[in-house]
Amino acid sequence: MKNDIEKLKERFRNAKTEKEIAAIDKEMDNLSKKKGFSESMLESIKETNKEVEEILLREKLKEVLPAISVSHLAKVYFYKTPQWFYQRLNGNVVNGKTANFTKDELNTLAGALTDISNKIQQSVTLVV
Repeated sequence: MKNDIEKLKERFRNAKTEKEIAAIDKEMDNLSKKKGFSESMLESIKETNKEVEEILLREKLKEVLPAISVSHLAKVYFYKTPQWFYQRLNGNVVNGKTANFTKDELNTLAGALTDISNKIQQSVTLVV
């Protein structure tokens, strides 16, 4: 069931005409009548939301990361390499699985950026 939903989702993303979308809607309607549809659909929605969150994170960091040393960020706050950081940021496949930040790592990232921001503000305050 989940596989069928994922295939329809991909077809929907690539659909170019109203006719294609209508056919996908019809197939989705037929699937919705089968056992296990709700659970599979909910799982698919959660996965889509996670993908969207990862894209939003990349967009938010797009302007910030060039201004700071990712090497320093990865080493000091995560005790990891810059490659490790970028693998998670970009959602690269590592050992057959998509690499993502965990909730704890996202909290660490937020704390790191706040810490860096505070250090920048303190250094500017000392100069002025």
